[in-house]
Amino acid sequence: MKFDEETKKEIYSWVKTILFAVVLAVIFRTYIFRTAYAMSVSMEPTLHEGQVLIISKVNYLVGEPQRGDIVVIDSRQDKLEHLNLIKRVVGLPGETIEIRNNRVYIDGKALDPDFTELPTPDFGFEKTTIPEGKYMVMGDNRGNSRDSRFKSVGFIEEQYLEGKAIFRLWPLNKIGALK
Repeated sequence: MKFDEETKKEIYSWVKTILFAVVLAVIFRTYIFRTAYAMSVSMEPTLHEGQVLIISKVNYLVGEPQRGDIVVIDSRQDKLEHLNLIKRVVGLPGETIEIRNNRVYIDGKALDPDFTELPTPDFGFEKTTIPEGKYMVMGDNRGNSRDSRFKSVGFIEEQYLEGKAIFRLWPLNKIGALK
């Protein structure tokens, strides 16, 4: 099959466009954004099981995680079994965390805002200082969340924070920016 010059140019143009789109998609997926699925009830009422989120990876390439950020934790962390472990950053490196009377205290002061109206059981968590480079994460559904209060999860190293959840894509009636 022979193609005339015009057809060859058209095919070449399409190939370039498709390759450019694939390269751009790989760059975006690797360094800028990705999607994640809420796969448990641990972040209720903020997030519900089955919701689809957009995660920004850029936030932590150019800045540090902040208290209140909803984060996705990389499943390659040895201690974690779940894909898309989604939690909220509650404690920052160097802070002393204590849970008493169903409240979280940071450096002796009650966490405010607490990001939940539910009580926070300690599940055996003892007063401790978060090591440098690590973060305390908790689900908003504090009574039903496997998080930093448990030795099986513990404090999360910054390298395992994949990114900040910034936008809810699904369901359509809940679409919008996350707080």
